[in-house]
Amino acid sequence: MVLGTLLLNVTMEFWGTALTEQVEQYHRLLQGQMEPSLGVFIRICFYRLGIALILMACIRLTGNYYILYPSVFLMSVSFGYTLSLLSFRYGLRGIVCMLAYLCPQYFIYIPLMILILKEVSSQMDRAFPASLRRSVVIFSIIILGCGLESYINPVILKIVLKNFF
Repeated sequence: MVLGTLLLNVTMEFWGTALTEQVEQYHRLLQGQMEPSLGVFIRICFYRLGIALILMACIRLTGNYYILYPSVFLMSVSFGYTLSLLSFRYGLRGIVCMLAYLCPQYFIYIPLMILILKEVSSQMDRAFPASLRRSVVIFSIIILGCGLESYINPVILKIVLKNFF
Protein backbone atom coordinates (compact mmCIF):
# COMPACT_ATOMS: atom_id res chain seq x y z
CA MET A 1 0.00 0.00 0.00
CA VAL A 2 2.80 2.38 0.84
CA LEU A 3 4.37 1.80 -2.57
CA GLY A 4 1.02 2.52 -4.21
CA THR A 5 0.90 5.84 -2.38
CA LEU A 6 4.46 6.63 -3.44
CA LEU A 7 3.60 5.64 -7.01
CA LEU A 8 0.68 8.08 -6.97
CA ASN A 9 2.95 10.87 -5.75
CA VAL A 10 5.46 10.18 -8.52
CA THR A 11 2.60 10.06 -11.03
CA MET A 12 1.32 13.41 -9.80
CA GLU A 13 4.73 14.96 -10.45
CA PHE A 14 4.77 13.80 -14.09
CA TRP A 15 1.12 13.53 -15.11
CA GLY A 16 -0.84 15.79 -12.78
CA THR A 17 -3.63 16.46 -15.26
CA ALA A 18 -4.19 12.76 -15.92
CA LEU A 19 -5.32 12.19 -12.33
CA THR A 20 -8.79 13.50 -13.10
CA GLU A 21 -9.02 11.03 -15.95
CA GLN A 22 -7.95 8.19 -13.66
CA VAL A 23 -10.62 9.15 -11.11
CA GLU A 24 -13.20 9.24 -13.89
CA GLN A 25 -12.08 5.78 -15.02
CA TYR A 26 -12.60 4.52 -11.45
CA HIS A 27 -16.09 6.05 -11.43
CA ARG A 28 -16.90 4.33 -14.74
CA LEU A 29 -15.86 1.05 -13.13
CA LEU A 30 -18.18 1.76 -10.20
CA GLN A 31 -21.06 2.72 -12.52
CA GLY A 32 -20.63 -0.60 -14.33
CA GLN A 33 -21.18 -2.43 -11.05
CA MET A 34 -24.08 -0.43 -9.64
CA GLU A 35 -26.88 -2.74 -10.74
CA PRO A 36 -26.85 -6.32 -9.42
CA SER A 37 -27.10 -8.69 -12.36
CA LEU A 38 -25.95 -12.00 -13.73
CA GLY A 39 -23.73 -10.13 -16.21
CA VAL A 40 -21.87 -8.39 -13.40
CA PHE A 41 -21.53 -11.72 -11.58
CA ILE A 42 -20.10 -13.43 -14.67
CA ARG A 43 -17.67 -10.58 -15.34
CA ILE A 44 -16.44 -10.55 -11.74
CA CYS A 45 -16.12 -14.35 -11.69
CA PHE A 46 -14.18 -14.16 -14.95
CA TYR A 47 -11.63 -11.80 -13.41
CA ARG A 48 -11.39 -13.37 -9.95
CA LEU A 49 -11.42 -17.01 -11.04
CA GLY A 50 -9.27 -16.22 -14.07
CA ILE A 51 -6.51 -14.79 -11.91
CA ALA A 52 -6.76 -17.76 -9.52
CA LEU A 53 -6.59 -20.26 -12.40
CA ILE A 54 -3.62 -18.50 -14.00
CA LEU A 55 -1.78 -18.45 -10.67
CA MET A 56 -2.60 -22.09 -10.04
CA ALA A 57 -1.41 -23.06 -13.54
CA CYS A 58 1.83 -21.11 -13.11
CA ILE A 59 2.44 -22.71 -9.73
CA ARG A 60 1.74 -26.19 -11.11
CA LEU A 61 3.88 -25.71 -14.22
CA THR A 62 6.86 -24.21 -12.44
CA GLY A 63 6.49 -26.22 -9.25
CA ASN A 64 7.30 -23.04 -7.38
CA TYR A 65 4.88 -21.37 -4.99
CA TYR A 66 6.86 -18.15 -4.78
CA ILE A 67 4.95 -16.74 -7.76
CA LEU A 68 2.01 -16.10 -5.42
CA TYR A 69 3.92 -13.53 -3.37
CA PRO A 70 4.52 -11.04 -6.22
CA SER A 71 0.84 -11.22 -7.16
CA VAL A 72 -0.18 -10.36 -3.59
CA PHE A 73 2.37 -7.54 -3.66
CA LEU A 74 0.95 -6.14 -6.92
CA MET A 75 -2.59 -6.28 -5.53
CA SER A 76 -1.41 -4.33 -2.48
CA VAL A 77 0.29 -1.69 -4.63
CA SER A 78 -2.86 -1.37 -6.74
CA PHE A 79 -5.00 -0.98 -3.62
CA GLY A 80 -2.67 1.66 -2.19
CA TYR A 81 -2.60 3.57 -5.47
CA THR A 82 -6.41 3.58 -5.81
CA LEU A 83 -6.96 4.53 -2.17
CA SER A 84 -4.42 7.33 -2.41
CA LEU A 85 -5.92 8.57 -5.68
CA LEU A 86 -9.42 8.74 -4.20
CA SER A 87 -8.28 10.32 -0.94
CA PHE A 88 -6.21 12.88 -2.85
CA ARG A 89 -9.18 13.79 -5.03
CA TYR A 90 -12.01 13.62 -2.47
CA GLY A 91 -10.35 13.61 0.96
CA LEU A 92 -12.15 11.46 3.55
CA ARG A 93 -15.06 10.92 1.15
CA GLY A 94 -12.66 9.07 -1.15
CA ILE A 95 -11.70 6.72 1.66
CA VAL A 96 -15.38 6.09 2.40
CA CYS A 97 -15.93 5.37 -1.30
CA MET A 98 -13.05 2.87 -1.35
CA LEU A 99 -14.34 1.15 1.80
CA ALA A 100 -17.80 0.90 0.24
CA TYR A 101 -16.28 -0.64 -2.87
CA LEU A 102 -14.49 -3.26 -0.76
CA CYS A 103 -17.45 -4.19 1.44
CA PRO A 104 -18.62 -6.97 2.00
CA GLN A 105 -16.67 -9.16 -0.43
CA TYR A 106 -13.28 -8.38 1.05
CA PHE A 107 -14.44 -9.90 4.33
CA ILE A 108 -14.23 -13.11 2.26
CA TYR A 109 -11.23 -12.34 0.01
CA ILE A 110 -8.76 -11.18 2.68
CA PRO A 111 -9.15 -14.23 5.00
CA LEU A 112 -9.09 -16.43 1.89
CA MET A 113 -5.80 -14.88 0.75
CA ILE A 114 -4.33 -15.40 4.24
CA LEU A 115 -5.52 -19.03 4.14
CA ILE A 116 -3.96 -19.51 0.70
CA LEU A 117 -0.66 -17.97 1.82
CA LYS A 118 -0.58 -20.26 4.88
CA GLU A 119 -1.38 -23.24 2.67
CA VAL A 120 1.36 -22.26 0.22
CA SER A 121 3.89 -21.85 3.02
CA SER A 122 3.08 -25.25 4.48
CA GLN A 123 2.92 -26.79 1.01
CA MET A 124 6.50 -25.75 0.29
CA ASP A 125 7.60 -27.93 3.19
CA ARG A 126 5.75 -30.99 1.86
CA ALA A 127 6.64 -33.26 -1.01
CA PHE A 128 3.07 -34.01 -2.15
CA PRO A 129 0.83 -31.65 -4.12
CA ALA A 130 -2.22 -29.87 -2.73
CA SER A 131 -5.40 -31.89 -2.58
CA LEU A 132 -8.20 -31.36 -5.06
CA ARG A 133 -10.63 -30.90 -2.19
CA ARG A 134 -8.73 -27.84 -0.91
CA SER A 135 -8.68 -26.35 -4.40
CA VAL A 136 -12.44 -26.87 -4.76
CA VAL A 137 -13.04 -25.21 -1.38
CA ILE A 138 -10.86 -22.24 -2.36
CA PHE A 139 -12.66 -21.78 -5.69
CA SER A 140 -16.03 -22.13 -3.95
CA ILE A 141 -15.10 -19.37 -1.51
CA ILE A 142 -13.96 -17.19 -4.42
CA ILE A 143 -17.37 -17.74 -6.08
CA LEU A 144 -19.07 -16.76 -2.79
CA GLY A 145 -17.00 -13.56 -2.75
CA CYS A 146 -17.97 -12.90 -6.38
CA GLY A 147 -21.63 -13.30 -5.42
CA LEU A 148 -21.26 -10.79 -2.61
CA GLU A 149 -19.39 -8.43 -4.91
CA SER A 150 -22.01 -8.58 -7.65
CA TYR A 151 -25.26 -8.68 -5.65
CA ILE A 152 -24.64 -7.08 -2.22
CA ASN A 153 -21.88 -4.57 -3.00
CA PRO A 154 -23.95 -2.57 -5.56
CA VAL A 155 -26.55 -1.86 -2.87
CA ILE A 156 -23.84 -0.60 -0.50
CA LEU A 157 -22.26 1.48 -3.28
CA LYS A 158 -25.57 3.12 -4.14
CA ILE A 159 -26.16 4.10 -0.51
CA VAL A 160 -22.64 5.50 -0.05
CA LEU A 161 -22.48 7.34 -3.37
CA LYS A 162 -25.96 8.79 -2.84
CA ASN A 163 -25.08 10.09 0.63
CA PHE A 164 -21.45 11.15 0.17
CA PHE A 165 -21.06 12.24 -3.48
